[in-house]
Amino acid sequence: MDKSCPGSRAVKELAPYYIRCPHCKTEVEIWSDEFRSRCPVCKAWVFREQGVTCLDWCAKAAECVGPATLKAYQQARKVSS
Repeated sequence: MDKSCPGSRAVKELAPYYIRCPHCKTEVEIWSDEFRSRCPVCKAWVFREQGVTCLDWCAKAAECVGPATLKAYQQARKVSS
């Protein structure tokens, strides 16, 4: 049984999101462990809408999802805000 918190599932259990590029309206695939992706047509960065998650406040976030994933998440949050 997985004993990690349910809030980290979006990062751990991969699933695709499809978001329209705000510049050219092309559908862009962004996976749940990614926070942004380049549009294949116009090359603009497309960001997945990201609300506050446990990764923003939990003291054990690095243990839960791994230090590399947490660092990537934090960097993406800075870029998208």
